[in-house]
Amino acid sequence: MSGPTVYLAFGSLISLVGIIFVAIHVRQHYSPRTERQMKDETEADFLARQYARRMQTSALAVTLGALIGLFGVLRPVQESPVFATVYVIVLLLLSIWLVLLALSDAVASRIHTSRQFRSNERAQRSLQQALADVRKAYGMENWLRPVGWIRRP
Repeated sequence: MSGPTVYLAFGSLISLVGIIFVAIHVRQHYSPRTERQMKDETEADFLARQYARRMQTSALAVTLGALIGLFGVLRPVQESPVFATVYVIVLLLLSIWLVLLALSDAVASRIHTSRQFRSNERAQRSLQQALADVRKAYGMENWLRPVGWIRRP
């Protein structure tokens, strides 16, 4: 394969992956939500922000793929080493920006998930305590505990 063909093939592959991710994000965003996701304000806000972050990342991947594909066919790249250098630097900066966007989405998702987990743990402890109180009130504290009963300090 010649140089321009390699750039075009690689750029097309990156653009294709970006387009696939755009389609996945749109489909996921407009899919029916659970009742909790619709009622919970923080969950809805997180999902809207996540959609925006992921769409921006996917669109940047499409753009980056197109720019990589054009690298081999642009005449100024072949005629001017300065233009080629600037073009490659721009590609590198866009690639770094793409990685930073992906990392920020991963960190935001991790923070949100850990908050949700802590909230669920608090609710579980509260429900387990209420169940223990009801059992004690009715003299059933020695009954078998259900599978999954977790005692946490």
